[in-house]
Amino acid sequence: MAKVLVVDDEDANRLLASTVLRHAGHLPTEAGTAGEALRIARSELPDLVLVDLSLREGSGADLIRALRADPATRQLRVALYTATHINPALRDFMQLYDVRCVVPKPSEPQELLRAVEAALE
Repeated sequence: MAKVLVVDDEDANRLLASTVLRHAGHLPTEAGTAGEALRIARSELPDLVLVDLSLREGSGADLIRALRADPATRQLRVALYTATHINPALRDFMQLYDVRCVVPKPSEPQELLRAVEAALE
């Protein structure tokens, strides 16, 4: 059982991911903005932060940079939960900021769970 922070500005996406994770025995927490996610990450220190790159208030990339810059959250596991196409620049970003994997949106529940489990290893 892992604490997973789901960061997405779309309520339906957060609800879907949280429901799948909860059903699998994880403890999801939700954030709709980068600022809210950073506050939760600092206070709860989740086992994994599942981040959408496209947020209305701040970007997922900015959130990941902020997590890595803060000594309290630097070591948190991070995975992307995004519909953004994976290109060489994004791969470089992922390597630079130690992003463990990408969960594509949309994805089937089992695909989401496999990616989360891989990111938690």
